Amino acid sequence: MTDEPSSVSLALERPELLGLGSQEFQAAIAGFLEREGEPRYRQGQVREWTYRRMPLSFQDMSDLPVRLRERLGESFTLLPLVKRVEKISKDSTRKLLWDRAAGGTIESVLIPDADRVTYCISTQAGCPVKCTFCATGYGGFQGQLRPAEIVAQVLGLRALTGLAPTNIVYMGMGEPMLNFDAVKRSLEVLTHPDQVGFGARRITVSTVGVPDRIRELGDLFPQVKLALSFHAARDDLRTEIIPLNRKYPLSEVLQALRDHASKTGKKVTLEYLVLPGVNDTERDASEVIERVRGLPSRINLIGFNPFPEATYSKPSVKRLLTFRRWLEAGYHGEITIRRSRGEDIQGACGQLSLKHTEET
Repeated sequence: MTDEPSSVSLALERPELLGLGSQEFQAAIAGFLEREGEPRYRQGQVREWTYRRMPLSFQDMSDLPVRLRERLGESFTLLPLVKRVEKISKDSTRKLLWDRAAGGTIESVLIPDADRVTYCISTQAGCPVKCTFCATGYGGFQGQLRPAEIVAQVLGLRALTGLAPTNIVYMGMGEPMLNFDAVKRSLEVLTHPDQVGFGARRITVSTVGVPDRIRELGDLFPQVKLALSFHAARDDLRTEIIPLNRKYPLSEVLQALRDHASKTGKKVTLEYLVLPGVNDTERDASEVIERVRGLPSRINLIGFNPFPEATYSKPSVKRLLTFRRWLEAGYHGEITIRRSRGEDIQGACGQLSLKHTEET
């Protein structure tokens, strides 16, 4: 006697609408409607619901016949994520823990700031890179997210919170360049005018540095912004805190950034996490200035956000200002200091972790 297939396994067998390219979506829905004997205009209705009206299930597509909604649910997967819990910070930052149809969990963060609403989305369940300053790597690695799971974070956040994004950053769990095929497809779906239609100029992809993928991103999506997790200008120190630097040394990464800037005409954001006593001396600042000389860029200083496994401490505001002053002595681009958001719910930069599943 065999067991009945679970709802999860059935969901994984059905095509995921949010993972389909524009032409694939049209072909899949057109074929489905023809088999169901439905008129062609239903295709526009399904597309409008899927990408713009953000339902949480096919049953929410209220202007479709009940039977058609049932058949859509039997034939396709709409959202491959289900919200398990939401935490709201005292500064109004929201962190959502999602259950995946494939098993396991991921986290996303919504950051409101005056007239800006930033979605911080994940590309992997956990992270294999294991940067020493980031809680995600300490929480383990469960695998790659599928394109539909990446897109579903955006549409799910919008549906559940009612706050439309002004910016989307691929800065959540995982290294986007190590799941590049899924990232590419998700960018196609998010930016295509017949799908989500979000402006590419308002999307940023962050990486610790995979040279070939940096160049490919610039070739395929020249309007998408790029951010590098920089954090150290010496290879020995950078390898200590970012193990992937051993495979992709900083000189190769910086050359890829120069190629990207030349191709796209866009500045890269250099994210620099200030770790007291590790990378925050005047010498460190001088080395940063020298390594990025001539690179069209801006520097974003970030104070380390503590988490239980880390041995680093949080820098004082005075220390951040001092380090910025040292940089200003020779760096002629814009230098900003990022204000930490969502730290009280472990939702700040570097704090997302699969270990939070146990806490909820």
